[in-house]
Amino acid sequence: MDFKTLLKLIMGFVLVVALMCGCGYSTRSLINRDISSIHIPIFENDTFRRGIEFDLTKAVKDEIMSKTNLRIASKDNADTILHGTVKEFKEGIITHGFRDSIVEARVTLFVDITLVDRRTGRTLIDKGGINQAIEYIVRRGETLESASDEGVVDLAETIVNLLAEKW
Repeated sequence: MDFKTLLKLIMGFVLVVALMCGCGYSTRSLINRDISSIHIPIFENDTFRRGIEFDLTKAVKDEIMSKTNLRIASKDNADTILHGTVKEFKEGIITHGFRDSIVEARVTLFVDITLVDRRTGRTLIDKGGINQAIEYIVRRGETLESASDEGVVDLAETIVNLLAEKW
């Protein structure tokens, strides 16, 4: 066996070992296998920002359907129920421009969630203070509404990631 052939064999062996010892990535869902469905009633809204509860509920459902194997079900047919409450909607100015005009601002959404196993009544997740901050630049044409929409989508992703992580 010549040197090049031996080197190729060693490199092939090292590659196979490296692939077998990977970081544990998987294509299967992290969500518990005995849970196959979820019911998500409209989130409660403790803020004065009306309609955000509908947007967040829809975004969470969309995220669950696209990123998990769970199916959205009616309350009576679901394995679990996800309750959520929009607790706070904060607006803040980051940078003022000339003549006190707003250059950059931030929107922060705060949510509490509870996931209950409908079959046993046991609380699986009870997490408060989940938040998402989105900054926007007024001069780019970004608005409070566009930042809120982006924040809702990002917050939904955070919630679904939290569900997968806790299971």
